[in-house]
Amino acid sequence: MVTNLPAEAKAKWIKYMDAKTPEEKIRALQEFLSAIPKHKGTENLVYWAKRRLAELKDEAELERRKSSSVKRGLQFFIEKEGAGQVVLLGDHELKNRLMRELTNVKIDPRDLPVPGMMKYLDVQIQLVNTPPLIFEAKSLIGRVLGLTKNSDGILIVVKDKEEYKSIRDNLENNGIFLRKPKGKVIIDRTRYGRLGIRIVNMGKLVNTNEDDVRRYLEGFGIRNALVKIIGEVTLDDIEREVFGTSLYKPAIIVSNEEFTTEEGILVIRINDTDRLREAIFKILDVIRVYTKEPKDKPSMEPLIVKRGTTVVEVARKLHNELAEGFGYARVWGKSVKFPGQKVGADHVLEDGDIVEIHSA
Repeated sequence: MVTNLPAEAKAKWIKYMDAKTPEEKIRALQEFLSAIPKHKGTENLVYWAKRRLAELKDEAELERRKSSSVKRGLQFFIEKEGAGQVVLLGDHELKNRLMRELTNVKIDPRDLPVPGMMKYLDVQIQLVNTPPLIFEAKSLIGRVLGLTKNSDGILIVVKDKEEYKSIRDNLENNGIFLRKPKGKVIIDRTRYGRLGIRIVNMGKLVNTNEDDVRRYLEGFGIRNALVKIIGEVTLDDIEREVFGTSLYKPAIIVSNEEFTTEEGILVIRINDTDRLREAIFKILDVIRVYTKEPKDKPSMEPLIVKRGTTVVEVARKLHNELAEGFGYARVWGKSVKFPGQKVGADHVLEDGDIVEIHSA
């Protein structure tokens, strides 16, 4: 059920969303917590806000350490590179073996977390090996979970099903879910100017409509955004995206043995690395788009974008002025009926498409 918050609490949340630094976010989130009415309908939101506050305090401490002349302890922030970032969780020896086979990175246990690049087709994907999961060590596990939440996907590397279930249960207790939702909402406020709330519906709104979605977002001060609806989405899903109270992370299980899961997660044998590389690319939910100028050949290196990306979003990634002056595009590939088809701004692209953008 959608949480009904008073105007004061909504105003405090807007302040939190607009905060830039961990310190600003901490102060804003503390104010938001104090403004939330305490009753059964807000229990989950309060629990999430307190947990997020603890994570922000850890992030602020790490920032202070990084800016200090003396570095202390492990550094857990790994800047993303390539087509996406996937973290490895689970059995320590098996993780180290898999990391060496996929990336050729030599693992020193003292250096964890360790990033490495895995090649698949013509893209590079970043894998990050993490320290052993010791859920009783609150400070360490909090940082590993923070790295996991920031990632684009998870490789759960285990000996057997029982080990997987233990990791799954602990992840869910910390707001990270592996069961794929029926739908997904993406709210992009970053580069959308002042054009109002634009909804690109690639799925189905359940027990609500686009006007309800606009009113709900405007109630939180979101007046300019691109909102993508993928699959079946309710107003509760919109709320979860606004607050970020739960995170779905696509996952693959890598194991010595084959088994099935209630969540329907793909299980791959640890020695089947070719199949694993392809599966890792698929869980990132990205596509490769190749751009070209009129009368020129397509670019050799793909532009990596999320599945569901439209032509005008590709134009915006190339240059804001190209998006603002967008006229039409010609597309070659899976998303069109014939090569070089002329399409509009909202045309949704597919993996391997070639795009030629023309100004108005």
